[in-house]
Amino acid sequence: MRRAWWRGGVVGPLVMVVASLLGGCGIQASDAIEAGGPATVEAFLNRDNDMLLFFRSPDGGLSPVIRAVRPSAGFGDEYVELGADERDPAGPAGPSPTEKVVLALLSGPGRTDRAAGLTTALPAVRAGETVAVEASSDGGIAVRLPLAVQGLDATALRQLMCTIAYNEATDGRGVVTLTGQDGTKRSGTCGLAPGTAG
Repeated sequence: MRRAWWRGGVVGPLVMVVASLLGGCGIQASDAIEAGGPATVEAFLNRDNDMLLFFRSPDGGLSPVIRAVRPSAGFGDEYVELGADERDPAGPAGPSPTEKVVLALLSGPGRTDRAAGLTTALPAVRAGETVAVEASSDGGIAVRLPLAVQGLDATALRQLMCTIAYNEATDGRGVVTLTGQDGTKRSGTCGLAPGTAG
């Protein structure tokens, strides 16, 4: 009996101490506190291995998508999304030509992009079509497209202009002039700052 009394004498106070610590920790309940908008995550583009494309997000804005054009050093082919434009590793290093980037944009969002709810406002183009890119006299970039520009809405134009502008300059600035098969010309800028979507 003496042994049972000793256990009860130790366990009882121990339970009371633990209960008081858990119940009275000093943190008081409060309402949720607004702390601004959602956090933004900035992805890092390796211009030698990746291309940056802009697709339509579920809210109707633009969303940047990084697409690998060849595996980064240290990673195998399994890290390149299926359907990505693979470049010959023995070929010249550096950013993908703007012509290839525009054709990748015109091929539409990939499986992963569609699963994330991304779509495109651009019409599909036939395989084998070409894009011509040259510097314009005003310091901008002129692009001849394999589609009619007349009927493109504002989102489609921004997809093209942002994709082209960010391929040509890391800050995405510069005037882009689009010329369609229909002879229509549209000029403008991307208007998106790095690290934002919209």
